[in-house]
Amino acid sequence: MLSMFITIIAGFFFVIGYIIALYKKNNSYLTSFSIGMAFSVLILLVCFDIIPEIKELLSHKSYLYGILSAILGFILFKVIDIFIPHHNHEEEKKHHTHEKHLYHIGVITSLALVIHNIIEGIGIYELANYNINSGMLMALGVGLHNLPFGLEITATLQEKNENKRFIRNNIILLFISTSVGALLGFIFGSINELFLGILMSFSVGMIFYLLIFELLEEIRETNNKNYSVLGILCGIIIMILTIVIGG
Repeated sequence: MLSMFITIIAGFFFVIGYIIALYKKNNSYLTSFSIGMAFSVLILLVCFDIIPEIKELLSHKSYLYGILSAILGFILFKVIDIFIPHHNHEEEKKHHTHEKHLYHIGVITSLALVIHNIIEGIGIYELANYNINSGMLMALGVGLHNLPFGLEITATLQEKNENKRFIRNNIILLFISTSVGALLGFIFGSINELFLGILMSFSVGMIFYLLIFELLEEIRETNNKNYSVLGILCGIIIMILTIVIGG
């Protein structure tokens, strides 16, 4: 039960980011800042957390499964991209409907993070079962990089004047996703390492798509580049803290 509670703590940081964004004015600046922060956090998360973990989970003979899973995740997100409301930067500039792209980013980020946080929930739960203190440190580290995503998703969805209930439901889904991972760990016990490695590789493919075709595009096109740069720097600081705490 204590391991489950520790896992829930990591998901609660999404809620903290949501609360900050919900009551912050100058939403345009906050959106650029939060997208920059999410961009740097995701890059560092992949490089210093997810990929090293995949290498530990998959043997040399299993790397092909990881590569194929990453490609599949990338392709799946491209397919999802087609079905989420279409956006085009040039058309948005002409018709002043840029909020469509921000809405798009918010929704697609939520989808990627739900899958990724189920996997992280499994990891936190299993570690907490083995060592409570280590589990707490991992939950805090994961929570620190969840906070900017709660901020980014809320800020981007608010740009399209989405109702608070829709935004709140997205945050609740993210909050629950980490607990779902813990629940899977509780039900099935220790999860097969090959299966976990494949799932994490799948999430890497989705994250790369999100980074290249959504977040980077928005950072390049925004009029608030100073805020984007500040967000990137804050994201780097957050990930350094995460690595220090987790290490």
